[in-house]
Amino acid sequence: MKVSWATRAVPRRDWPNEDFVAAAEGAVVVLDGCSLPPGTDLGCRHGTAWYARSLGLEMLGRMLEPPTVPMDRGNALRACLAASIEAVALKHADTCDLSHRATPAATVLALRERPEGVEYLVLADSVLLLDSGGSVEVVSHEYARTYAAADPSAASRAITGARPPGALRRAALLTDGATRLTDRFKILGWQELLTLLAADGPEALIDQTRSAEDADPDCQRWPRTKRHDDATAALVVLEPRREG
Repeated sequence: MKVSWATRAVPRRDWPNEDFVAAAEGAVVVLDGCSLPPGTDLGCRHGTAWYARSLGLEMLGRMLEPPTVPMDRGNALRACLAASIEAVALKHADTCDLSHRATPAATVLALRERPEGVEYLVLADSVLLLDSGGSVEVVSHEYARTYAAADPSAASRAITGARPPGALRRAALLTDGATRLTDRFKILGWQELLTLLAADGPEALIDQTRSAEDADPDCQRWPRTKRHDDATAALVVLEPRREG
C-alpha cells in the first residue's frame, strides 16, 4: 500500500490549517477540523487545529497496533476512533470546557490494510473514494453534523466497511475543501477527480481547486460560505495480490 498526499490551508497567514493527514505502513488518516468564524468562543484554549492533529495521531497510533478482533466490515476501526476521542478529551478536560457547544470537532477518514483485506471508516462529510477497477464508490455521510468532538459514542455513527484482498486498486481520502471540483463546482466527475489524483498527484488537485476558487472570488458562480477552504487529499495505491 503506497500513500501520497497534500494538504493546504486557506491562503491566510493568520489562520492555521485545520485539516490533518498522516500515514504509516498500512494505515492512513485524514481529518477536517470543523471551522468556525475567527473569534468564536470554543471553550477550548487549544483550538481546532490542535484537536484535529491530536485526534489524528491518536487514531493512527491505534490503527498500527495489532488488531485484537476480526476485520468484520471495518467495525474494529470504530473502537479505535472511540478510544482516540476519549484519549484526546482527557488531554484537555482539566483546562477546557468540553461541554461547550462549539468545542473543537472534526470529520474523520481512516483506511487500514490487514492480511484479511482493507477496512475503512468515514465520519461526517469528508469523502472516501474506493476504486475497484470497474467502478468508483463514493462513501460519505449524507448529513454532515456527525462530528467526533469529545463524545466517544460519536464513533458508533461512523460508516465502516471492508474489502477482501485484491478487491481494491486505489482509494482517495478527501476533505470537503478537496472535493469542490466535483461536488460543488461540477467541473469533474468522481472518476475524473480520481484520475487527476492518480496521474498528476494531490498537489495538482489542490492547484486546480484554488484556480477555480480564484476565478469566482465573489462566490457567485458557485455559491459557498467560504471562498477558499483547507484542502487535503490522500491517494492510496494498493499492490496487486500475489498468488502462491
